[in-house]
Parts: sequence; C-alpha cells; structure tokens
Amino acid sequence: MLDQSFSAENFRTILDIENRKGIDLGSQFFPDVLEITQKIKKINADLKTARRIQDKLMRAVEIKKVLQEKEKLIEEKEKLLSEKLIRVSEEILSSRFKFELQKNDDFGDKPIYTIEKEPSVYFSLKQTQYNFRKLYKVKQADRFQIVSQVKTLICDGFPKVVLRTDIENFYESIPHKNLLDKLNEENLLSFYSKRIITKILNDYKLKSGSNVGIPRGIGISAYLVELYLRDFDKEIKELLNVNYYARYVDDIIIFFIPPITNIQRDYISEIDTIISKYGLKRNHSKTKLIASIPSTNNQQHSFEYLGYEMAFGYTQKDPSPPKIMISKKKVNRYKERIIFALEHYINYSKINEKDARKMLIKRIRFLTNNTRLINNKRNITTGIFSSNSLINTTGNLKDLDNYLSGQVQKYRLNQPVQQRIGKYSFEKGFLEKRYTKFTSNDLSMIMKIWKNR
Repeated sequence: MLDQSFSAENFRTILDIENRKGIDLGSQFFPDVLEITQKIKKINADLKTARRIQDKLMRAVEIKKVLQEKEKLIEEKEKLLSEKLIRVSEEILSSRFKFELQKNDDFGDKPIYTIEKEPSVYFSLKQTQYNFRKLYKVKQADRFQIVSQVKTLICDGFPKVVLRTDIENFYESIPHKNLLDKLNEENLLSFYSKRIITKILNDYKLKSGSNVGIPRGIGISAYLVELYLRDFDKEIKELLNVNYYARYVDDIIIFFIPPITNIQRDYISEIDTIISKYGLKRNHSKTKLIASIPSTNNQQHSFEYLGYEMAFGYTQKDPSPPKIMISKKKVNRYKERIIFALEHYINYSKINEKDARKMLIKRIRFLTNNTRLINNKRNITTGIFSSNSLINTTGNLKDLDNYLSGQVQKYRLNQPVQQRIGKYSFEKGFLEKRYTKFTSNDLSMIMKIWKNR
C-alpha cells in the first residue's frame, strides 16, 4: 500500500528526487541550510588545494582534516534538514494550514496561476501530486512519440481519413463537480490529499469567479485533467474504424480507416457528441477533416499538429512524398524573437553599444543553435534541432535565414555586427546539430525579453 502521508520522511524523498535533477530544495527554502551548503562547497575547494600539496605526509594530514570537517558539516546539514521537514509536516497537518493561488494575466490570452513559494505549500502540493500519479497511474502523453507515430502514418501510403481538432478553453472548462465525483467514486486518495485538491479548486473558483476550470500552471492540474479525460479517450478509441488516436493536452488527432462503400459518415458530429458529454466544446477554428483517398485527381493535404506542419497526398493515385516542416505558428514565433532581439539591441545600444552587441549575438546564437540546459542532470537540450528533430525538409529554415538577413539589413546594423550575425544559420544549426554553451546567467538574460510573449 502506498504511503500517502505528509511526513518528513516522504518530504525527504521528494527533496532527494529533486536534488537528482540538479535542484537543491534544502538550500532554496532554508537559509541556514544554504549557509552549511556553502561551507561544504568551500570545503570541497579546500580539498582540491590539499591534494596539490607536494609533501605526502602533509598532504595526507591535511586531506584527513578537511574530510573530517566535511563529514561534520554533512551530519549537521542532515540533522537540520530533518528538523525543518518535521516542522513543515506539522504545519501542513495543522487545521490552520492554508495557501492561495496567485493569478497572473501577463502570460498570453489565458491566466497562469502560481503558488506562494513557501516550503509547506511546495511540499504539500508535491506530495499530493506524487500520491495522485502513483495511485491513478496517469501521465501526460509523450509529444515526441506522438509526432513520430503520426509521421509514420502519413508516410505509409494507405488511404486514410484524418481528423485534427482541439478542445476549446480546455483547462478553464473542466467541471469541478464531475471531477470531484470521479475522485470520490474511486476513493484512492487519502483525506489530506483530497483536502489539498479541494483547496486548489475552491481558491480557483474564488479567483476566477467560475465553478468550472482547473488552474493552468499548477503541477497537479495536468494530472487532474488526464484523469478526467481517461474515459473520454477510451470512448474516442472505441469509435468505428479508428486506426489511431492521440491527445496531447487539448490537441487531438484521429486516423480513421475509410469506408469501403460510399456511405457518408459525419465524423465531426460523432466527436462533438463525446466532447459535449464531458462538458467540453470543440474548437471549430482548429478543426480539420482530411479524406486522403487515391483518385484520378491530384490531392495534396496538410495540417499542423504539435509544432509541425505535415503535408501529404496522392499524385494520380500514387502517394506523393510526405513533407514534415516546422509549423507556421512556430516559424512566426522565431521571427518575433528575431525582431525583439534586434529592437532590444537598437534601444540598448544607445546606452552601451558593446554590451548590447554581445547580448544580440548571444540571442541569435541561441535561436540558431542548440544548447544543453544548465543545472539539470538529465542532459536536456533545447534549440533548433532539439525542438524540431522530426522535420524532413529545411525549406522554412532557409526562409528563416533569409528573414534574419533581411531584418539585419532593414535595421541598418553596422558592418561588424552584420558580419557576426552572418556566421549563424538556422539551417546549418539544424543540419550540423551545432551546440553552444551558455551560463545560467546568460540564459536568464537571453530569455528575459521573450518571456511572457
């Protein structure tokens, strides 16, 4: 049986899991723990110095002394962490424990919610999330895997009917009552876990003025959504002649085997019936139905899904080579970032041209290359290849190179800056898998002007 308790021992497990990801929660939340961590770092530096001592005897004595100091500090840190986590546990289990969602309207057209950065709030939500994930075995679909599978399907040359759609105002439309009824029916969660979820929904109701919807930005919201739509997914998969179905958050794609006869079928109405059954609405503007069937006429179809544009069809009954490209929406996002980077340079160069130039070059290098994220132990990468690895044509990467070159001319940048920028290319960054290193401070400064856009 799963230990769902909000205990210091369970919080220590959470702390260790995050630490393996490169996140030192103990030092983030507790200043006195941070102080000891810094002392241990200094000891590690002293250890390196001690190992460089030429005299063997002196080296051995000094290393032993430093290691003893380090061991003592580690024990002190462990004891302090245990005491802190016990207090956190007591606070959460108290009847006085409460927290508030913080609404932020600066992120696009839909508000994002955050939670105050207090240890008790953080660990209560993390433990609830852990309990929920383990008990209900829910997880978000793998974006890369879905796109890979869709790519295989459109490349197979077989006739198909493709329905691509999404759910309108997805997070904001989940009915609280239906969700809570589902949680209570299965009755897997402990009282305290349910209490945390109820607190989140109640505060969302207070902040949004609606009794439907789950707060975007809160970790457990993604799991609640997946649980709520578990039966929805099952019903879609059970529709007649469904060959493939995938949903990534609110983005849905379905491949049907076309009927042998000429009987007309209203695929969209069938989907609408299931969507409305769960209190949700289909996004009409993002719905596209494609019947790709060999005929005497040339056919070319395309749709956008999860950051890619996929084009396929038939030429005189024979399949035409499918193209997988970066979606127009994503291309426009790259263009916007180029503009913001250039405008920031123009404005900031009036104050300090040298610093403005350095930051512009870093931003262009970041956009056109790839980088490994700092302070993560899973070797996560991001960049022009990492984020678009499934494309099989670089046409729109060439377009981005031309766009960058055109904007550099338009903004009349001086010759040295033009020459520096001219070294970078979206297409080459993709084909050659170019990687570049940035410090955590660099990444923070690079992303600053693009944040919330």
